[in-house]
Amino acid sequence: MNLKNLNLKYALVNIGYMLLVSGSLGFAYNYLSQSGFDDGTIGTVMSLVSLFGVFLGPAAADIVDRSDKITQKMFITASMVVCGVFAGILLLIPQGSFLIIPILIISFMCSTVGMPLLNGMAFIYEASGGIINYGLCRGLGSAAYAVGSNVVGRLWAGLGRSTLPIWVVAAAIFTLVATQFMPDPPKQPAKAGSAPKEQSISFAKFFAKYKNVTVVVGALVLMYFCHFLIQTFMAKIIGTFESQGIEGIQGTALFIQAMVELPTMFGFSLLMKRLSITKILVIASIFYSLKHIIILLSGNVAMFYAAMSLQMVSYAALIPATVYFSNDQVGEADQNKGQAVFATASTVGNLIASFIGGWMFQFLDVKLVIAVGVAASIAGTALMIVGTRGAKEKTHVASVKM
Repeated sequence: MNLKNLNLKYALVNIGYMLLVSGSLGFAYNYLSQSGFDDGTIGTVMSLVSLFGVFLGPAAADIVDRSDKITQKMFITASMVVCGVFAGILLLIPQGSFLIIPILIISFMCSTVGMPLLNGMAFIYEASGGIINYGLCRGLGSAAYAVGSNVVGRLWAGLGRSTLPIWVVAAAIFTLVATQFMPDPPKQPAKAGSAPKEQSISFAKFFAKYKNVTVVVGALVLMYFCHFLIQTFMAKIIGTFESQGIEGIQGTALFIQAMVELPTMFGFSLLMKRLSITKILVIASIFYSLKHIIILLSGNVAMFYAAMSLQMVSYAALIPATVYFSNDQVGEADQNKGQAVFATASTVGNLIASFIGGWMFQFLDVKLVIAVGVAASIAGTALMIVGTRGAKEKTHVASVKM
C-alpha cells in the first residue's frame, strides 16, 4: 500500500465532501422552496434523505466490516457516481415537477453516506504505518465548506435555483477523482499463528455492548435536531429580521460558521493534550446549546453572525472528539460500525428536524419552533454529561496525529 502523500490525498477527499455538502444540504431548502414546494413538503423530502441515510450508512459499514473484497474506497466511489448523475438529471426536470423529489433524495443521500467510512479509513491507515493529521484534513474540509457556502450564496443571485445541481455535480466529480488517489485500505487478514480475527457484531448487540456510546449518540441526536432545524431552515430564520438578499446573508453566515472551525480543527491535538476526550465532548456540548440559545434570541444580522462564531467552541470540537471517542470505546472489529453509528446520529437528528420542523414551520411561529429545538439541545447536553461519565480513555500520543 502506497502511503506517500497520504495527508494530502486524505485532505482532498475531505475538501470534496465538504464542497458537496455546502451545496446539497446548505441550500436544499432554498432550492426546493423556489421549485414550488411548501415547508411541509420540503421537510418531508429532507427527512426522507436522512431516513434512507440512516439505513444505508450503517449497512455500508456493515458490508465493509464483513466483506473481504469490498473496501471503503469502492463504496465512496460508487456513491459519488450516483450523486453526480442524479444531480445532473435535476437540471433537466422542469420547475414544480414532483420528479424533483425522488431524484433529489437519491442524489443528496449519496452525498454524505460515505463520510463515516472516510473517518474510519484514517485509523486503518494509521494501523498500517501511515500518519494522518486528522484535524488538519478535517479543518481544510471546513474551510472548503466555508468557501463553498459563500460562493453558492453569491452564484444564486445570477443563476437562481440551477446553482445547486450544477454545484453538486462539480463537487461530486472532484470528490470522485480525489478518492482515486487514496490507497485501498487493507483488510488486515490474520497472520499465521496469530489469534483469529474478531468478528463484527450486529447493530443490536453493538448498542447493548457499548452502553456509553449509546447514551452519547442519543445526546448527539438531540443536539443535532436543533442544529439541523437551524441549518435546513436558515432562510426562514433570517427572514424574521431581514427580507432582502437572504441567500447572500445565508452564505455569509455559513462562511463564518465554517471558517471559525479551523483553529479548533487544526489545533485539536493541542486540545487533547490538555483535556480528555470526554471533557471536550461535555464542554463543546455546553457551547453548542449556548449557540442555539443566541440564535433563538437573534433580532438582527449582527447577532446572528455572532452566534455562528460559537461554532469554534462547539461543533468544531464535537466532530473530531466523537471520531476519537468512537475509536476509544469500540473494538477493532466494529470500528467502521462505530463511526457509522456516530454519523447516523447526525442523520437521525437531521431526519427528525427536517420532518417535524417542516410541518411546524408551516403552522407555527418561527421563534416558537426554534425554542423547541433549543429545549432539545439543552436536554442533549445534559445527556452528554451522563453518557461520558465512566467512559474509558486512551492516550492519543501514538494515535492518528493531528
